[in-house]
Amino acid sequence: MKTKLTSQVFLFVAIAFAFSACKKDTVELDMNNLNDYVEFNNKLVLDDLISCAGGNNTEFMGDTQNPISVFFYPDAGATDFRYFETTDVSVDKSNYANYTQVDLGLTPLFNGTMMKFDHPAITTERWGVVTYRTEGKLHICNPVRLKPSSAPTSDISSITTVTENGTTPAFDWTPENEPSNVIYFSIVADNANNLISGVYTYDKFWTFYDLSNVVLNVSPPNPSLTSGDSYNYTLMGVSEDNWVHTMAMQSFVATP
Repeated sequence: MKTKLTSQVFLFVAIAFAFSACKKDTVELDMNNLNDYVEFNNKLVLDDLISCAGGNNTEFMGDTQNPISVFFYPDAGATDFRYFETTDVSVDKSNYANYTQVDLGLTPLFNGTMMKFDHPAITTERWGVVTYRTEGKLHICNPVRLKPSSAPTSDISSITTVTENGTTPAFDWTPENEPSNVIYFSIVADNANNLISGVYTYDKFWTFYDLSNVVLNVSPPNPSLTSGDSYNYTLMGVSEDNWVHTMAMQSFVATP
């Protein structure tokens, strides 16, 4: 009788210990930590997303309260947008355990085709990561280095030209002299803020809608301009660490 009772007690303790350990593991997952957040979503396929950031510590895109913008391009059906960052840039940027979620305001751009997190001024550089989910996938961007003090985004609108040529205008920013930029994002939108086209090129020029020097195309299907209509052009020069060093904005008309 004693042996049977001892066995029952031992079984009860083992079950209780296993339940406690399982419960403890669940509780210890911190959804504010990027590593734990990825672990929590381990049944989802990891995929990438496009993100960069720009600004300064004073005013950017008309915003003085949040003079830093973390831009990203969401896939169709994307949900659960999150932003994580490190305390500084001395930590290992590839170690997700170094990233903590920061609650920031979210602003749609080009009627939601792009989005941006509205980031306040900072005193130290840090790495940032954007995530979102689509069906069956968890999307994570390459680390973005926020450096508003050491490399504030400069406006090169004055040296960016738009040569109006009917429905095939040409854009040129060859006078730019920013060696840190490795790629350029050209965006054309109509006056209703609908994105017409978005292309990436390594060159300092691009012609609508010539894809011969385009390395990545995020345009909607069959983009075109209407003769006589007005449009807005936005240019971002992006460095290898995904910081927008230069930016330009121009208006133009698709001349008849």
